[in-house]
Amino acid sequence: MVYIIAEIGCNHNGDINLAKKMVDVAVSCGVDAVKFQTFKAEKLISKFAPKAEYQKATTGTADSQLEMTKRLELSFEEYLEMRDYAISKGVETFSTPFDEESLEFLISTDMPIYKIPSGEITNLPYLEKIGKQQKKVILSTGMAVMEEIHQAVNILRQNGTTDISILHCTTEYPTPYPSLNLNVIHTLKDEFKDLTIGYSDHSIGSEVPIAAAAMGAEVIEKHFTLDTNMEGPDHKASATPDILAALVKGVRIVEQALGRFEKIPDPVEEKNKIVARKSVVALKPIKKGDIYSIENITVKRPGNGISPMNWYDILGQEAQDDFEEDEVIRDSRFENQLPEL
Repeated sequence: MVYIIAEIGCNHNGDINLAKKMVDVAVSCGVDAVKFQTFKAEKLISKFAPKAEYQKATTGTADSQLEMTKRLELSFEEYLEMRDYAISKGVETFSTPFDEESLEFLISTDMPIYKIPSGEITNLPYLEKIGKQQKKVILSTGMAVMEEIHQAVNILRQNGTTDISILHCTTEYPTPYPSLNLNVIHTLKDEFKDLTIGYSDHSIGSEVPIAAAAMGAEVIEKHFTLDTNMEGPDHKASATPDILAALVKGVRIVEQALGRFEKIPDPVEEKNKIVARKSVVALKPIKKGDIYSIENITVKRPGNGISPMNWYDILGQEAQDDFEEDEVIRDSRFENQLPEL
């Protein structure tokens, strides 16, 4: 079953009550997990760090990236309260650490899953420390080349982690459709045959992650908000409750629809074979001993007689019985067999 993560991230805007409301809505949409982001802004961002262009577009230019992020920060105690609340609602929860202090804190909570963001894929000490926890790891790969992904996976493995999911991702908010490159899902499946491959989506709408599931993604992550017009850097590129619900529904339908790889008639269509296929029938009345020709036989429904695939075998043969016009031709020499073509 595809594992669907609602990425609450920092869309709670630093308000724990809003965070809890988002958990409630995400659970009602049917997700498997909710994910947060844990950080100490001053440990994560230099006071000289510029805002990303999408952050300028969504929050303006009056404050710095540090000042903006500081407003989105929750205390470690508030994270524990959010985590316990989510668990009480029956949904798995974990968080992405963005600095060493936050990572040490999350380690102390015995978190079941570690989500490594795209920006940390080249952070060797960070990867080593997470690898040593020997827990399930979900690794996003935005901005990365294949060699960097291999390096990160190798570091995790060398430090004892074996349960790794790799998420294809494009780090742009929102991501233009031509930049999503979903075919990379197939590339990652070929490259990492023993690992789980998924997709972290930053596009608008539910269609692309549903398509990713159809392409074989086994983990889907989607940023989530209650309202795209809320103040904050990530709301515009996030799914509203109706989009998140549509995503979950669509992925679950795709899971059922993918089915098997063998091409054989499904049981539900067997009953339609007689209705949709055709048989050899009498074009006009035929007497026993008449010779079958294009003048006295044709092909029509239903498909419960001689298959038209035997057309050239039956032409020129002698009729074994009388047949009225439109009657299905019965002849034991040709029924229930396919010719060699």
